[in-house]
Amino acid sequence: MDTVAALSSFLDDMMHFLEASASDPVSFSVIFLTYTVLAAIFLPIPVEIGLFFSPATPAVVKVLVMGFGKMLGSMLVFSIGLKLGDGIKGWTASWKWFSALVRGCEWMVSKFHYVGLYLILSVPLMTDTVPLYVFSVFNKSGVLSFKWFALVSLLAGITRGVIVFLVFAALGIRLV
Repeated sequence: MDTVAALSSFLDDMMHFLEASASDPVSFSVIFLTYTVLAAIFLPIPVEIGLFFSPATPAVVKVLVMGFGKMLGSMLVFSIGLKLGDGIKGWTASWKWFSALVRGCEWMVSKFHYVGLYLILSVPLMTDTVPLYVFSVFNKSGVLSFKWFALVSLLAGITRGVIVFLVFAALGIRLV
C-alpha cells in the first residue's frame, strides 16, 4: 500500500470514528482535539470538517477545541521547526536556488511576525501545517517566541471556527 492510499485510509477511518462519536460531546471533543493537533503537525488538511459533526456538542465547545488543538499542534511544530531550521538552512550551500527561498521565508517571517501568522492561520480551509513550519523553521534570530506563537495559533483557530459558523449562518445553513 502506497503512502497516499495509507493516508487516505487513515483519514477515512478517522472520519468514521469521528461520526461514531458524534452523540457524545466528550468523546467527540477528545477525537476532534486529536485530529486538530495531528492536522497542525503533519496532516496537510483543513480541520473545519469537524465542525459539521456532533449536533450534541455546542458550537462554542467545537470552536474552543479547534483553537486549543491548533495551539497544541503549533507548540509541537515550533519545537520541531527550531530543530530542523539549521539543517534546512544548511541546504543553501548545496542548492543555490534554495538560498533565495530561505531568505524570502526569513524576510516574510521577520516582516509580518505574529500578524502574518494570525492572518494565515485564520483563513478557513487553509492547511496549517505549511505556515506553522515556515514560521517556526525560518524564525531567524528568534523573532517569534514560543509563548506568543502558541497564543496566536489558539486565537487564529478560534477565529477560523467563528468565521466558518458565521459564513454558514449568513447563508442560512446551520452546521449542526
